[in-house]
Amino acid sequence: MCLLFHSPKTPPLLLKSLLKHSSPRLQDAGANSRTCSYRRIRFIWNTRVALLESVMKLRYAMVCSSNQNRSMESHFLLKREGFDVASYGTGQHVKLPGPSIREPNVYDFGTPYKQMFDDLRRKDVELYKRNGILPMLKRNLGVKLAPQRWQDNATDGPFDVVITFEEKVFDLVLEDLHNRNQVLLKPVLVINLEVKDNHEEAAIGGRLALILCQELDATENWEDTIDDIINNFEKQHRRKLLYSISFY
Repeated sequence: MCLLFHSPKTPPLLLKSLLKHSSPRLQDAGANSRTCSYRRIRFIWNTRVALLESVMKLRYAMVCSSNQNRSMESHFLLKREGFDVASYGTGQHVKLPGPSIREPNVYDFGTPYKQMFDDLRRKDVELYKRNGILPMLKRNLGVKLAPQRWQDNATDGPFDVVITFEEKVFDLVLEDLHNRNQVLLKPVLVINLEVKDNHEEAAIGGRLALILCQELDATENWEDTIDDIINNFEKQHRRKLLYSISFY
């Protein structure tokens, strides 16, 4: 029998279906027998879920400054590949390019991507199509509702791996983790993969982040192999990584 595990709580209809397609002996049994079989399937289901949870993949966070370009490109790719991933920014506000370098478009974190998309399309649709901002926002709103700020993410729970795309962001993430109450003493690996904040480099950085996460996910214990993973990645892709270990 092949079961798909989407939730630890087994849908009752699925359990009934399993009973319905079980052996004729089970189908013809009385109410007590059906109840016993139902409990047996429930027990088997919960046991298999527990086993799956014991080998769950790592939980990842992608972090850049505004949670728009680099972190969202990586979030998009990792989510598509089935990773447990979230993304954040560390800035005070979300900034997007405007008509000139002195006229950025500034939004609060939590402003929906769709609202930004509509706002910029209203201001100058041709400009923001040409510079790639509207396509970027369209991608983003297909990934999640709105940009989130790393410093406000404590309620999201602990991550196993945090990947940043700028050394300044790397420092801010480590500072924030250091300032939190480290009550769980759960290790978190923080890695910086330096990526320029433009669409072309973000696409390359996203693919590299995916490769790095696949390497980390393939190991039983990253704490024992992180040096080898980092060294091999740097040699293969000629990208220097910074990394540190903090705690929740």
